[in-house]
Amino acid sequence: MHCYIHPEKEAIGTCVGCGKFICAECCTEIKGKNYCKNCVSELVIEKEKQIEKLEDNSRQQPMVFMNAGGGGGGASSSSSSSSSSSSAAGATPQGRMVPLKSKVAAGLLGIFLGGIGAHKFYLGKPLQGVLYLLFCWTCIPAVIGFIEGIIYLTKSDEEFAAKYGAKYV
Repeated sequence: MHCYIHPEKEAIGTCVGCGKFICAECCTEIKGKNYCKNCVSELVIEKEKQIEKLEDNSRQQPMVFMNAGGGGGGASSSSSSSSSSSSAAGATPQGRMVPLKSKVAAGLLGIFLGGIGAHKFYLGKPLQGVLYLLFCWTCIPAVIGFIEGIIYLTKSDEEFAAKYGAKYV
């Protein structure tokens, strides 16, 4: 058996990439496997293309981080929200954030019909709404719903939209 690149030299093994016979001069060992120089250069070119593609994607699209939870805090949260909301609005190409659900409707449903979970159904949380329905006879959901209704009404529009869904206009 002779090397496919150097026919005058005896092959010492086969390339894992292409399966051709290679001599000691053509052999490159990577992680205990033998590769010919052509396969190594193809692997390097492929990896470079993947890196370039990742770099292009990171340059083209801004990275957006969203907090799915309520997050919260005292005065530091409220002072930073005004600066972050203006920068967040500028970062999105569409414009400003508009809530999909009305905080007034959610608050009033929580206050008046919180005992049967109407506010939870309205906000798109049907499993929690069913729990409120199941335990409505205890009056505990009514108390919790009343408190949640007040919380909804005291939230700013931006906080409510961020927690309970929004679209950009």
